[in-house]
Amino acid sequence: MSNRIAMNYQDFQILVDKNNNIRASSSQGDVSGELRCEKNQIKLRLQLIDSGNTNSELLKALGNQLYRAIFPDKVNARFHATVAAAQTNQESVRLRLIFESPELASLPWEFLYDEDTNTFLGNNTETVLSRYIDVPLQKRDIKAASLPLKVLVVISTPSDLASLDVAGEEKLIREALGKHIEAGNIELDVLQAATIRNINQKLREKPYNVFHFIGHGVFENNQGFIALEDNNGKSKLLDDESFANFFLGNNNLGLVILNSCEGAAVSSNQAFAGTAPNLVRRGIPAVVAMQYSIFDNTAKLFADEFYRTLALGYPVDAAIQTTRNAISMEVGLGKRDFATPVLYMRAKDGIILDVINEKPLESQSQNQEYIVNQTNNTFMQSLEYPDGAVPLDSSFYLERNGIESLCYQTIEQPAALIRIKAPKLMGKTSLARRIVAQGEKQNYQGVYLDLGAVNKEVISNLDKFLRWFCSKVSLELELDNQIDNVWNTSFLGSNDNCTAYFKKYILKQINSPLILVLDEVDRLFPYSEVVEDFFGMLRSWHEKGKISQIWKQLRLVLAHSTEVYIPLDYHQSPFNAGVPVELKEFNREQVEDLAKKHNINSQDSLLRELRRMLGGHPYLLRLAMYDVAAGKTTFEDLLQSATTEAGIYRNHLRYLLDILRTAPDLVKALQRVVNSTAGVELDSMEIYKLHSLGLVIRENNHVTPRCQLYRDYFRRVL
Repeated sequence: MSNRIAMNYQDFQILVDKNNNIRASSSQGDVSGELRCEKNQIKLRLQLIDSGNTNSELLKALGNQLYRAIFPDKVNARFHATVAAAQTNQESVRLRLIFESPELASLPWEFLYDEDTNTFLGNNTETVLSRYIDVPLQKRDIKAASLPLKVLVVISTPSDLASLDVAGEEKLIREALGKHIEAGNIELDVLQAATIRNINQKLREKPYNVFHFIGHGVFENNQGFIALEDNNGKSKLLDDESFANFFLGNNNLGLVILNSCEGAAVSSNQAFAGTAPNLVRRGIPAVVAMQYSIFDNTAKLFADEFYRTLALGYPVDAAIQTTRNAISMEVGLGKRDFATPVLYMRAKDGIILDVINEKPLESQSQNQEYIVNQTNNTFMQSLEYPDGAVPLDSSFYLERNGIESLCYQTIEQPAALIRIKAPKLMGKTSLARRIVAQGEKQNYQGVYLDLGAVNKEVISNLDKFLRWFCSKVSLELELDNQIDNVWNTSFLGSNDNCTAYFKKYILKQINSPLILVLDEVDRLFPYSEVVEDFFGMLRSWHEKGKISQIWKQLRLVLAHSTEVYIPLDYHQSPFNAGVPVELKEFNREQVEDLAKKHNINSQDSLLRELRRMLGGHPYLLRLAMYDVAAGKTTFEDLLQSATTEAGIYRNHLRYLLDILRTAPDLVKALQRVVNSTAGVELDSMEIYKLHSLGLVIRENNHVTPRCQLYRDYFRRVL
């Protein structure tokens, strides 16, 4: 049975021809434009990046230049419409780039940065990015691959090229994949004497699924060569055609990885970038090439995350995107590492290996008595990795003691207002999307806006923000945007313009109840110019709904992470009106219910230990149960490694640590909290910030760590 992870995407493809003409294709039709870029500025920034002298501002500047080049106005508008439609349907966007010009193809498009949403497209898990080679992969070309995935790593170190640490490279890859090998998901062979004969013989020994090359490339006369070894140990250069001959007729190989390790020459990366697309054209379903040399810690993280998600049955583009995201969280967005892996593929849906789980039960260690029976393929296919909002049709969503029914009843009331409060990763977005879905069953219209993703330039200026707000709602409802025609600040203030526009061009046009969800509204709190007027306007809309038929149609849902600390007039604040909903941690019964949904014994003593470690934190619990249910770990191993860099929470903990390190006062405050056995009294702003991150629980004027995991980890690293 296939172990393929079910993932839904909306496609968005950009083709740039040799004349710099752009054609963008999606389910919403085609639009066109012209690519224009400032080559000199890009060249200067690329020189800094090539030297490794980078920071987040440099990478964002380059990424924004590339974005504006390939997303001119109409293309950008259509792309954002596609993203919005995907979000509404709980889907992601598959972004495929096709370049007919080698010069354009050589640019690092994985740095694409959308200034409007403050996101790098290359590591945003809601958008999977790849270079598409337009030689479509037929269904018959999809390789059947039973677990364990068979990986051949070839390390080539010719004596006449820069020396590589062969033993170190093998040790690195074995350490990175060690737990996956032990779990039976990966079978690894390493070949060090990388001659043509040895490689051919090795490829005949087993039906390898992945060929992972570590070594040098040579770039000469605008052509890339892979450097193998001859019988004397010196370099033997193979062009892409000769290199592709290794894989002719191989019905099992689905992926080639070209990796220049730390210390490799810059020309290696150029060679790999030039060779990779040609290998795809010659029949390889997908090739990953590193466009920069990477340090050992990043190479280890890449191998760990990428092979893990590939073995789980992820499409290759989703696996590489998840890996880029993990690298960015570990290394940071100020370094080029996250954009280093470049994926070239010819599978439109990203499926290059049809992963089948055939691991026999008797091969499992006795320590894994807590792992779900992996022969239950139906269950394995239904498993969901806890990433973002819980899908509407998910069986892993837990209702919370009548909160959902309260929200559903409230939203049917004219001029309803619901306020959802909870720290990050506690389920606000999942609940908000269910409220919208419930309304749509009643033929209501629904719009979900995430204010956490709005660009700072927009959110810090009231008029720009309100224009964006009206434009975004109109776009989501597929209404014509009339803002430039009717918005007039010469006679009316920004709030008045927004109110008039919303009434005439939105509410009157749809002529049905509208559920408007504003998530992460606390993103506005630091911007005093915006916050008082905007929230005062929302409160006035709510009050208008008590007397005006047209405003009765509007049903507001506001979601925020913690207490509202901004001083707002009592009668002008939406935070003391409507129905308040606070999401608490899961209680014991809910944790046991979640365990049952993952086919885990709810009475297991180690489950109780997990609760002591994590409390009732929804995200942390789901991540633990997912890994146990998927057979990747046991409760015992998970608990032992939870606070370490080898544990499953390493990315989550590192993300929180990176945020704290930008705020020394918060570091000191949290140090006091985690090192105290009793509640600690803190400054109100410190409490707000730590609580919004989900790090502490508030008890009157004192705070304690939210869970033992946070206490133990931050006590160690701060």
